[in-house]
Amino acid sequence: MARHSGKNLMVEVGANLIDGCDGFDFEETSGTTDITSGGDGWTDHDTTQKSWTGTITMKADHDVSANQTLRAGDVISVSGYTEGNASGKSYISGSATVGTNKVGASFDGTVTREYSLTGKGALAVDVVA
Repeated sequence: MARHSGKNLMVEVGANLIDGCDGFDFEETSGTTDITSGGDGWTDHDTTQKSWTGTITMKADHDVSANQTLRAGDVISVSGYTEGNASGKSYISGSATVGTNKVGASFDGTVTREYSLTGKGALAVDVVA
C-alpha cells in the first residue's frame, strides 16, 4: 500500500470542486446491540445499522464560483479525493445532508468555513476511471 500526503486532496459537491478546501474526514460506523444472556461467561453483541458522518473544512471564499454556498439542510452528493482525481486514484463518495454551516474568523487569522455532514445511505469507495 502506497502512503501519501493530503496535499492533493479535493472535495466535489455534485460535479463542482469546492475551492479552498484544506481538509475533510468521513467516518463510517456500525451500531451494535448486546445479545448477552444470563449464564453467558462472556458478553456478546450483534451489529445493527451502519451510518456515516463527515466534515469538510476550507478557507472561506465568498465568491459564488468557489462553490461554498451550501446551507444547513441541503442534501448533496459529495466525493472526497485524498490523492487528487486522476485516473486510477481512489475516492470516497455518498449522499449526505448538510447539518451545519460554520464560518470562523479572528482579527489575526484566516477566515474559515466548515460543513458537517450526515450520510444518507452507504458511503462508497471507488476508483477514478
